[in-house]
Amino acid sequence: MHRRAALIALVVCALIAGCGSRLTAEQRAGLVVPQGGGSGTQDGTAPVEDGAVAGSDGTAGQTGAANPQQPNQQPNPPGSIAGGCQGTGGATDKGVTAGEITIANISDISGPVPGIFQAAQQGTKAFVEYFNATQGSVCGRKLKLVSFDSRTDSGGDQQATSQACEQAFAMVGSMSAFDQGGGPAATACGIPDLRASTVTAQRQRTPVSFGVASNQVNLVSSAGPDLVKSSFPGGIGAAAYLYLNADASAQNAKSMQKAAEARGIKFVYSQAIDITDVNYAPYVAKLKETGTKIVYWIGSAQYAVRLQQAMRQQGYTPDAFITDPTAYDPQYIRQGGAAVDGTVVYTNGALFEENNAQVALYKQWLGRVAPGAAPSYFGMFAWAAARLFVTTAAKVGPQLTRKAMLDAVRGVHDFTAEGMVAPQDVGGKRTSACMSLVKLKGGAWSRLAPASGYSCGTLIDTGVGG
Repeated sequence: MHRRAALIALVVCALIAGCGSRLTAEQRAGLVVPQGGGSGTQDGTAPVEDGAVAGSDGTAGQTGAANPQQPNQQPNPPGSIAGGCQGTGGATDKGVTAGEITIANISDISGPVPGIFQAAQQGTKAFVEYFNATQGSVCGRKLKLVSFDSRTDSGGDQQATSQACEQAFAMVGSMSAFDQGGGPAATACGIPDLRASTVTAQRQRTPVSFGVASNQVNLVSSAGPDLVKSSFPGGIGAAAYLYLNADASAQNAKSMQKAAEARGIKFVYSQAIDITDVNYAPYVAKLKETGTKIVYWIGSAQYAVRLQQAMRQQGYTPDAFITDPTAYDPQYIRQGGAAVDGTVVYTNGALFEENNAQVALYKQWLGRVAPGAAPSYFGMFAWAAARLFVTTAAKVGPQLTRKAMLDAVRGVHDFTAEGMVAPQDVGGKRTSACMSLVKLKGGAWSRLAPASGYSCGTLIDTGVGG
């Protein structure tokens, strides 16, 4: 479990603050699970989500509209996502027919950490099923989803992208830890690529790829440190930043610390911790020695638990322990128990505990396509990506082409998926300026700040990784 959490931590920082760095070969090797661990199949074929059939090449089969409607058979209902677009231009581009648009999702399902981004594939499938069942069509065309496994490998991402180029009109909701692999292939074929998030700097620079969780490593919103200042005013003179000593986590921590310092938070201690380090007592001793009152942690939830357990053993309780959305998960609470109570998480997505219409839809349809699956941060952004695809395709109209789609996406600068996520500058590929804080108390998460919605600030250019 700790290896899964470590890899997720290296990716989630890209969703929040735009780490933009690829994982090194050494880091990846340290995350490989022992043979026989995880949920992969014995013959090495990638596990795929319910409702898809694995092919001989390790990719998943197709889901969605098995019997697409004929054009204009069912016009879009009033107020639908696709608006009033009802005409069809026939087969206007690869993956488009008079009655169907084929989209592809490429996510890490097998590999060193089996199922690591299955939630992104499930979130995309949930939206496709929801849209086809309730929303009619996009200019007379239903959606068909083909799902591929990038195998937590840059080569796997490249191979799947090449196949998607031939089979699909666009790629939607994808999540791959080594997404730099598919960038050249996507650029070469000109396929629109609306990802849940771009993880590596190479994919961020790919002209046809756009992360719905928009990000850039050197741009950090002032909203984060300002929310901390207003929530814990007594501790801003003595903060500390601890982080896993891995490329992405380190860049993220350094960038966010610089942004916090620019907003008036003083740091008395900063420390990288190796993934293999099991003794956190010396770090806690240093926190006590420096009089640290606010502890920032960037890394996996598993290691956050380890640090807080060491803090508890030494009787040290800061004013705040602040970390990223990897901790916003039931597993974190089960692992940490009382030691992690009081944890503060920053996020740029809606809270699952609150009444949000899009989250409710996502949870409802996730339950239909993947019974028993828990809603997740990654799945939420995949759903948002699929929603953005549909609304943008409808704006393009019946004459749907890859070029027209890309031109339209570049003009999207304030996307929220109807309040499901904080405003994202998808077309501009700039970090979201908005976020919120949630706090764990008594084993349950609740909003800390702001009182509702998100707090939006200005973007601070830290110069780190830009």
